[in-house]
Amino acid sequence: MSTGRSASTGRSATTVTQPRQAWAHVDRKISMRPLEAADWSPAAVIARLQIQEAFSRFGTAHDEARTDVVGSCFTLDAVFEVAQGQGEPFVHYEGRAEIIRRITGIVAEQSDQRRHCITNVLVESLTADTASAIAYGIVPVAADGLTLGATVLYVADLVREADGCWRFSYFFIGMDNYAGEKPRSAEE
Repeated sequence: MSTGRSASTGRSATTVTQPRQAWAHVDRKISMRPLEAADWSPAAVIARLQIQEAFSRFGTAHDEARTDVVGSCFTLDAVFEVAQGQGEPFVHYEGRAEIIRRITGIVAEQSDQRRHCITNVLVESLTADTASAIAYGIVPVAADGLTLGATVLYVADLVREADGCWRFSYFFIGMDNYAGEKPRSAEE
Protein backbone atom coordinates (compact mmCIF):
# COMPACT_ATOMS: atom_id res chain seq x y z
CA MET A 1 0.00 0.00 0.00
CA SER A 2 1.40 3.41 -1.02
CA THR A 3 1.56 6.21 1.52
CA GLY A 4 1.85 8.86 -1.18
CA ARG A 5 5.27 9.87 0.20
CA SER A 6 8.63 9.50 -1.44
CA ALA A 7 10.91 7.15 0.48
CA SER A 8 13.92 9.35 -0.31
CA THR A 9 12.49 12.78 0.49
CA GLY A 10 9.51 12.10 2.73
CA ARG A 11 7.49 14.59 0.66
CA SER A 12 3.96 14.01 -0.42
CA ALA A 13 3.50 13.16 -4.11
CA THR A 14 1.50 16.40 -4.42
CA THR A 15 4.12 18.68 -2.81
CA VAL A 16 4.88 21.65 -5.04
CA THR A 17 8.57 22.37 -5.45
CA GLN A 18 10.58 25.16 -7.04
CA PRO A 19 11.19 25.00 -9.86
CA ARG A 20 8.00 23.38 -11.05
CA GLN A 21 8.49 19.96 -12.62
CA ALA A 22 8.65 20.19 -16.44
CA TRP A 23 8.62 24.01 -16.33
CA ALA A 24 10.33 24.32 -19.74
CA HIS A 25 7.67 22.22 -21.45
CA VAL A 26 4.77 23.71 -19.48
CA ASP A 27 6.00 27.26 -20.24
CA ARG A 28 6.35 26.30 -23.93
CA LYS A 29 10.08 26.96 -24.01
CA ILE A 30 10.65 23.50 -25.51
CA SER A 31 8.49 21.13 -27.50
CA MET A 32 10.35 17.87 -27.94
CA ARG A 33 9.54 15.70 -30.89
CA PRO A 34 9.18 11.98 -30.31
CA LEU A 35 12.05 9.79 -31.45
CA GLU A 36 11.65 9.36 -35.18
CA ALA A 37 13.69 8.67 -38.27
CA ALA A 38 16.01 11.55 -39.10
CA ASP A 39 18.55 12.50 -41.69
CA TRP A 40 21.77 10.69 -40.78
CA SER A 41 23.55 11.34 -44.06
CA PRO A 42 27.23 12.29 -43.71
CA ALA A 43 26.38 16.00 -44.12
CA ALA A 44 23.70 15.83 -41.40
CA VAL A 45 26.00 13.94 -39.00
CA ILE A 46 28.71 16.55 -39.55
CA ALA A 47 26.19 19.33 -38.87
CA ARG A 48 25.02 17.62 -35.67
CA LEU A 49 28.60 17.29 -34.45
CA GLN A 50 29.34 20.94 -35.29
CA ILE A 51 26.21 22.02 -33.38
CA GLN A 52 27.32 19.98 -30.37
CA GLU A 53 30.74 21.63 -30.62
CA ALA A 54 29.13 25.10 -30.58
CA PHE A 55 27.53 24.26 -27.21
CA SER A 56 30.80 22.82 -25.86
CA ARG A 57 32.88 25.75 -27.13
CA PHE A 58 30.50 28.22 -25.47
CA GLY A 59 30.75 26.44 -22.10
CA THR A 60 34.50 25.92 -22.14
CA ALA A 61 35.20 29.47 -23.30
CA HIS A 62 32.92 30.83 -20.57
CA ASP A 63 34.82 28.82 -17.96
CA GLU A 64 38.16 30.11 -19.21
CA ALA A 65 36.95 33.74 -19.33
CA ARG A 66 37.59 33.79 -23.07
CA THR A 67 34.76 36.10 -24.01
CA ASP A 68 36.27 36.55 -27.48
CA VAL A 69 35.72 32.82 -28.05
CA VAL A 70 32.25 33.01 -26.47
CA GLY A 71 31.43 35.78 -28.93
CA SER A 72 32.60 33.67 -31.86
CA CYS A 73 29.75 31.25 -31.09
CA PHE A 74 27.07 33.87 -31.85
CA THR A 75 25.76 35.59 -34.97
CA LEU A 76 26.14 39.37 -35.12
CA ASP A 77 22.42 39.83 -34.33
CA ALA A 78 22.03 37.00 -31.81
CA VAL A 79 19.53 37.11 -28.94
CA PHE A 80 20.70 35.79 -25.55
CA GLU A 81 18.28 35.16 -22.67
CA VAL A 82 18.52 33.75 -19.16
CA ALA A 83 15.68 32.57 -16.92
CA GLN A 84 15.38 30.71 -13.64
CA GLY A 85 12.76 28.02 -13.15
CA GLN A 86 10.39 29.47 -15.75
CA GLY A 87 10.22 30.35 -19.42
CA GLU A 88 10.14 34.11 -18.83
CA PRO A 89 13.70 35.49 -18.96
CA PHE A 90 15.12 37.94 -16.44
CA VAL A 91 18.00 38.73 -18.83
CA HIS A 92 17.70 39.66 -22.52
CA TYR A 93 20.68 40.80 -24.59
CA GLU A 94 20.72 41.52 -28.30
CA GLY A 95 23.75 41.44 -30.57
CA ARG A 96 27.16 39.75 -30.35
CA ALA A 97 28.87 42.88 -29.01
CA GLU A 98 26.36 43.20 -26.16
CA ILE A 99 26.63 39.48 -25.34
CA ILE A 100 30.43 39.77 -25.14
CA ARG A 101 30.19 42.93 -23.02
CA ARG A 102 27.77 41.36 -20.56
CA ILE A 103 29.55 38.02 -20.25
CA THR A 104 32.85 39.89 -19.77
CA GLY A 105 31.25 41.68 -16.80
CA ILE A 106 29.84 38.44 -15.41
CA VAL A 107 33.12 36.49 -15.51
CA ALA A 108 34.98 39.47 -14.02
CA GLU A 109 32.52 39.49 -11.13
CA GLN A 110 32.91 35.75 -10.46
CA SER A 111 36.17 34.78 -8.79
CA ASP A 112 35.57 31.03 -8.76
CA GLN A 113 36.32 28.34 -11.35
CA ARG A 114 33.28 27.01 -13.16
CA ARG A 115 33.17 24.01 -15.49
CA HIS A 116 30.14 23.85 -17.77
CA CYS A 117 29.29 20.22 -18.54
CA ILE A 118 26.92 20.36 -21.49
CA THR A 119 25.29 17.12 -22.59
CA ASN A 120 22.12 15.57 -24.02
CA VAL A 121 22.29 17.73 -27.15
CA LEU A 122 19.16 17.06 -29.19
CA VAL A 123 18.94 18.58 -32.64
CA GLU A 124 15.21 19.09 -33.01
CA SER A 125 15.25 20.48 -36.54
CA LEU A 126 17.95 20.63 -39.18
CA THR A 127 18.11 22.07 -42.66
CA ALA A 128 21.17 22.90 -44.74
CA ASP A 129 21.62 26.28 -42.99
CA THR A 130 19.37 26.38 -39.90
CA ALA A 131 18.84 24.23 -36.85
CA SER A 132 17.17 24.22 -33.48
CA ALA A 133 18.56 22.29 -30.54
CA ILE A 134 18.20 21.74 -26.83
CA ALA A 135 20.79 20.55 -24.34
CA TYR A 136 21.28 20.01 -20.64
CA GLY A 137 24.07 21.26 -18.47
CA ILE A 138 25.41 21.18 -14.96
CA VAL A 139 27.86 23.76 -13.73
CA PRO A 140 30.14 22.64 -10.91
CA VAL A 141 31.90 25.48 -9.09
CA ALA A 142 35.34 25.10 -7.51
CA ALA A 143 36.06 27.74 -4.86
CA ASP A 144 37.55 26.56 -1.57
CA GLY A 145 35.71 23.30 -2.18
CA LEU A 146 33.32 22.02 -4.79
CA THR A 147 29.62 22.81 -5.16
CA LEU A 148 26.98 22.50 -7.83
CA GLY A 149 26.38 26.01 -9.17
CA ALA A 150 23.41 25.34 -11.45
CA THR A 151 21.45 22.82 -13.43
CA VAL A 152 20.58 24.19 -16.83
CA LEU A 153 18.45 23.69 -19.93
CA TYR A 154 19.77 25.33 -23.11
CA VAL A 155 17.47 26.13 -26.03
CA ALA A 156 19.04 27.39 -29.22
CA ASP A 157 18.45 28.32 -32.82
CA LEU A 158 21.55 28.11 -34.97
CA VAL A 159 22.55 29.35 -38.41
CA ARG A 160 25.31 28.00 -40.63
CA GLU A 161 27.16 31.11 -41.72
CA ALA A 162 29.21 31.70 -44.87
CA ASP A 163 32.41 30.40 -43.22
CA GLY A 164 30.68 27.04 -42.57
CA CYS A 165 30.42 27.52 -38.79
CA TRP A 166 27.17 26.91 -36.94
CA ARG A 167 26.49 29.88 -34.65
CA PHE A 168 23.75 30.66 -32.18
CA SER A 169 21.20 33.17 -33.43
CA TYR A 170 19.06 32.59 -30.33
CA PHE A 171 20.40 31.19 -27.05
CA PHE A 172 18.27 30.61 -23.96
CA ILE A 173 19.76 29.53 -20.65
CA GLY A 174 17.05 28.17 -18.38
CA MET A 175 18.50 27.51 -14.95
CA ASP A 176 16.47 25.19 -12.75
CA ASN A 177 18.19 26.85 -9.85
CA TYR A 178 21.36 28.80 -9.12
CA ALA A 179 23.56 28.42 -6.06
CA GLY A 180 24.70 31.66 -4.47
CA GLU A 181 24.14 35.20 -5.63
CA LYS A 182 23.65 35.87 -9.31
CA PRO A 183 26.17 38.30 -10.81
CA ARG A 184 24.82 41.83 -10.56
CA SER A 185 26.33 42.77 -13.91
CA ALA A 186 24.04 40.26 -15.62
CA GLU A 187 20.96 42.34 -14.93
CA GLU A 188 22.29 45.92 -15.26
